[in-house]
Amino acid sequence: VLEGAQWLITLPFGIGAALCGAVYAPTVVAGVHHMYSALEAGLISNSGFNTWMPIATAANVGQGAAALALALKTKNSKVKALSLSAFLGITEPAIFGVNIRYIKPFVAGMIGGACGALIAGWTGIGATAYGVTGLFGYLITTDDTLQYTLVIGVAFVVSFVTSWMLYHDEKTPGEKTAARKQ
Repeated sequence: VLEGAQWLITLPFGIGAALCGAVYAPTVVAGVHHMYSALEAGLISNSGFNTWMPIATAANVGQGAAALALALKTKNSKVKALSLSAFLGITEPAIFGVNIRYIKPFVAGMIGGACGALIAGWTGIGATAYGVTGLFGYLITTDDTLQYTLVIGVAFVVSFVTSWMLYHDEKTPGEKTAARKQ
């Protein structure tokens, strides 16, 4: 499994990393994302370098940015509170509380996660430890701070803009009636 994951991550032009960044969020939904700890430990023990962590960060930030775009557009105060945890590496509130519920932000997060992971693949960034993503990931990517910032920035911007463009707040029944009368 480790060799297969290493092969996928290192496909030319960052293609494998982008695929991993896109499918990371669905593995969170399925609950199988805990397997990545073993993958990261294997990567570090083989090479001393964890190339999976920046990919996971891109996916997490992508989901958070997509949820944030929806939170800024919606009038629903419950939805607004759920988006910020993903930037600290905890995506479940954003994914289950917002993105899956509205589907389009989930897809936007996957697209942004793939784009950020593509940058991770292009730059060859890696971490020196495992188990932490998001903003705390700067602690274990100290040799690649600029590249890590680029991964986060691309994942954030692509997800946010895509979610912003795709999501439109649903009208309440009273608003629909008023719109018909005009």
